Amino acid sequence: MIEVRVERELNFKADAVWALIADFGDVGWVPGVEKVEVEGEGVGMIRHLTVPVFPQLHERLDAIDHEKMILDYSIPAVAFLAVKNYYAKSEVVPMDSEHCRVIWSCRAEADGAEDAEAVSKTEAFYGAVLTWIPDFLKGKADA
Repeated sequence: MIEVRVERELNFKADAVWALIADFGDVGWVPGVEKVEVEGEGVGMIRHLTVPVFPQLHERLDAIDHEKMILDYSIPAVAFLAVKNYYAKSEVVPMDSEHCRVIWSCRAEADGAEDAEAVSKTEAFYGAVLTWIPDFLKGKADA
């Protein structure tokens, strides 16, 4: 079992960041996603993400708490991270009226790789995610 936790302070209001993360069916802020299909709504919904260079991902929303700004989701397998039985948590923590901290964490089993490689790939991916969010929000602010 591997565990990964990456966090970053963002110069955006917590509500703006949470709005992106909490809209589980819309990942327009994630580069490279060609298509999203959604089954159901709310907890239990599944989003199917098509990214041309990877196998399709099937992500299930397991829990969401708008008051605490925490979202839990799971994925049976993530080939590009070399993991399976992946359970992740996204959390937005307000710091002040203009800044927040985003924490992205997971536990999973390495799949086809050593634990250290799966951890490294997952940390790098989370680092990218925590860059895409401010890049997207900045682009919206500049528009």
